Amino acid sequence: MEEPATPMPSYRHDTRRSFLSITLGTATAIFSASLLYPLIKFLWPPAATVGGEGSVGIPVEDLLVGQSRVVSLKGEPVLIIREENKVVALSAVCPHLGCVVRYKGGGSILCPCHEASFDLNGNVTGGPSPRPLTYYPVRIVGGRIVVES
Repeated sequence: MEEPATPMPSYRHDTRRSFLSITLGTATAIFSASLLYPLIKFLWPPAATVGGEGSVGIPVEDLLVGQSRVVSLKGEPVLIIREENKVVALSAVCPHLGCVVRYKGGGSILCPCHEASFDLNGNVTGGPSPRPLTYYPVRIVGGRIVVES
């Protein structure tokens, strides 16, 4: 007696099934990674790096009297202003809505978003800002203007 013949799976059918399985698995892995990455970054933030980030320095000759410059200190913009008899460093972020302020000369710092104004000590002199600009200590060391956090 002969055994009934069982149909053999075709090569094309196996290839299609393998392709779909691999594609679905890859898509699932990418989707899962996109969900897990922010969670892992939140639970394990990067370690703090040591040295160099707590201060920033620029050469005195790069900042002429009456000029200003925005530098990054610990990832935050800081406005350095050189006047005739002093150098000041203030946060360049307006406390009102977070716009970057600009030095307009004559001791006046203005926010371009809502026209808040500040003096060289960071105090509010006009506009909607709820508090003054953060002040950073400044030293001149070896021909460099050094701002510390």
